[in-house]
Amino acid sequence: MFTRRQILLSAAGSMLPLYAQTRARVETPLKIRSVEPFLMRIGRRRDIVCCRIRTEDGLHGWGEGTTPPNVQPVLAQIRSLAPLIIGQPAWDIEKHWRKMYITEENSLGGTLFAAISAIDIALWDLVGKAAGVPVYKLLGGRIHDKIRIYASYRWGAIPRTREAYFNRTRELMADGATAGKWDPFGEYPGPDRQLPTQVLNEVREMVRGVREAGPAFDICVEAHGKFNMAAAGRIIKMLEPFDPFFLEEPVPPENVDAMAALQRSTNIPIATGEGLQSHFNFRETLNKQSARILQPDAARTGGITAMKKIAAMADAAYVTLAPHNPNGPVCTAASLHVAASIPNFLIMEEGNREVGQYNSIFAGGWQARSDYWLVPEAPGLGADFTPEFVKEYEVRG
Repeated sequence: MFTRRQILLSAAGSMLPLYAQTRARVETPLKIRSVEPFLMRIGRRRDIVCCRIRTEDGLHGWGEGTTPPNVQPVLAQIRSLAPLIIGQPAWDIEKHWRKMYITEENSLGGTLFAAISAIDIALWDLVGKAAGVPVYKLLGGRIHDKIRIYASYRWGAIPRTREAYFNRTRELMADGATAGKWDPFGEYPGPDRQLPTQVLNEVREMVRGVREAGPAFDICVEAHGKFNMAAAGRIIKMLEPFDPFFLEEPVPPENVDAMAALQRSTNIPIATGEGLQSHFNFRETLNKQSARILQPDAARTGGITAMKKIAAMADAAYVTLAPHNPNGPVCTAASLHVAASIPNFLIMEEGNREVGQYNSIFAGGWQARSDYWLVPEAPGLGADFTPEFVKEYEVRG
């Protein structure tokens, strides 16, 4: 008959090998040896800015800072930031983020935050690999088992009619899609930001076709910040009978008061945030309640570190997150890990549809579903580039 003390001691003894292994992992110095920017061409859509961080322990992590068309400035900015963290332990992610931000705050802008994003994501990937766990476990664990996605710009070159959009939506639903986004307004308007009545009527019929094809299909309408207040007001009134899931940036996002006035005028959730950098720049949007859905981009806003803070700020305001993700596989992986770990995740953009190479990038292959994705379970991000892949897809010169 064993005593309680003997049982506890025996259990503790059996855990010692695991404890020792875990302690050895987290006590690895992870001293940063190099920070290297790469321009990768993955798919035909656009060039993707990536960053590889290597440590003296032989580990590496990949990040992404894609913000087209500014690829060359981002590459240069990554090189500029590299000396700030080379020689430092990769564990200190928050410290590195703050140092990069404060040191370069006189040149704040999209290029800087794309570079910070690439470095930050690479650090999280590296630390996850060192700890032997997927990144979402370092972020507090998984809340969502599946990450819902919406089909992005998959309507194709079809006639701008109710029938055409009815048929195409049925095809998307047959493929498994439960939500979809597109910009039905066509080319950018003139300097007056007006919307011709003919275009408004065409869009009404297109949206009608989508709704009739899928009564439960979530319609996401993109406006790309193209219109003035008068045109945006007409768009909102036209859309309301069709109950869209959200309307993205009906006016330019820099005037928070204007967008707040539109949000107060309708129950359609307005979405914004793809162009906002860091949690600092989301504060006014939340304070003025100008949107009910935030769309931070992991490759533009400051990486995983900033995304988690934005999510927490939004959660306190009862606002949800729908990560913007028209980028490459590393940004997709980072967004998946953040989405899995936050309570106010809503839906995510499916991103680059040309995913032929993704099977060789994601551990365990890539599930090309149209309704949801699963979070990678491999250590780190679960997305990695082999030397052979880099050699084949890197853009040089």
